[in-house]
Amino acid sequence: MDWERKRMNPMKIDSYQDMLDVVREVGFLPLFAGDVDGFSVEDMVEPGIWWTGDWETDPWEWRIRAARENDIIYGKFFNKKAGFISKEWLPVFANSRRDGYDFDSRWDDGKASYRQKKLMDFFMGDENEDNEIFSSELKKAAGFGKDGEKNFEGTLTDLEMETYLICYDFRQRLNKKGEKYGWDIAVLSTPEKKFGYDVVTSGYDEDPKDSLKRITDRVHEYFPDASEKDILKLVAFSDDRPKGGREKLPFPQNLLKDIDKDIDSWEWTDDQISGLYVAIGQLLPKEQKTLWMKYHDGMTNDQIGLEMNRAAGTISTYRRKALQWLHSPIIAAWYRDGYQKNVRTCAWSLHWDFTVPETDAFCDDDLCLRIGMKVKTFERLASEGIITVADLKQAVADAGWYVKIPKVGKKTAQTIEERLEIMIQ
Repeated sequence: MDWERKRMNPMKIDSYQDMLDVVREVGFLPLFAGDVDGFSVEDMVEPGIWWTGDWETDPWEWRIRAARENDIIYGKFFNKKAGFISKEWLPVFANSRRDGYDFDSRWDDGKASYRQKKLMDFFMGDENEDNEIFSSELKKAAGFGKDGEKNFEGTLTDLEMETYLICYDFRQRLNKKGEKYGWDIAVLSTPEKKFGYDVVTSGYDEDPKDSLKRITDRVHEYFPDASEKDILKLVAFSDDRPKGGREKLPFPQNLLKDIDKDIDSWEWTDDQISGLYVAIGQLLPKEQKTLWMKYHDGMTNDQIGLEMNRAAGTISTYRRKALQWLHSPIIAAWYRDGYQKNVRTCAWSLHWDFTVPETDAFCDDDLCLRIGMKVKTFERLASEGIITVADLKQAVADAGWYVKIPKVGKKTAQTIEERLEIMIQ
């Protein structure tokens, strides 16, 4: 394929073989148009050839054929949309998306959801490593659907985005007589089944950030006019995707998923995330510390346990209880309804005599409550004139600043100082 010609005129994939040539040349290719203009099968073919059912000319049928190629995988890899990755580039994506974790290790470190585990149980362990299963059968077998677990499609998509699962094939189902019937249905399996464990994990020795840079550089090579932000939106996952106004908020997206798995973490508003900091501030100190170490610092249960002189199992219990408390109505209101609404409710019910600022982004004029502390602690600070973030910055510049504030001891003061430092970085 004359790739230079295609780059000058991206609407020129004329055949299934052309599409394979692009995937193998670039290393990966979204099926549908996305954040990088021109970089997809949809952008490169004539629009009138879709959904005809023609095996030779319909790109929708090409996905079935490509899934069966011995050097290409198909799945939802690009901003939760479908696309293709070559065998050569899969290790780069796997390292970037998995952060060096096999799924069992990710689960052990509390970085995978219970719903993901229910799906991956069908593919884990020596006895299951070669499993392949219809998506509809997996949904039922894993207990999703009516009266069961919710969000099967979202959970499956996340596992594909993390490269733990792929569409291994498309097949018709069989009736009781062994006869084929109906549409071709996605058959799920792991990339390890297709290419082998050593191939898939061969990029684990590289820093995941370097793997992501290789991917973004590759897109830049063929689409030099694309912005870094748009490329990251397309090819990155979780923490590495651009967050706009959230860039100063240090909690990563996986905490938001753990709090509410049925809501896309990218749908949380900045005001809700600000409320989340206050909500976390209402937890027990040991629970707060566990969440901050796990989700802000990326520490494992064992590492947190060493820091806190507790067993890893105890740390897991702290995390579980913290998430339970975050779902209690009074605490959950802070992030479900948002910071602004709740802080005004507090101002009215607690008779605050100071102004509650209307600010969208974290700033010096905010109430220092916004960094995440107990409401009662904030009121004690406010009684001494420490009301805004700017006030708190000025106060903590003096050693022993907390001594004259009732019921604010050294440990509480230390937590406040640490939280303030993180928020103003």
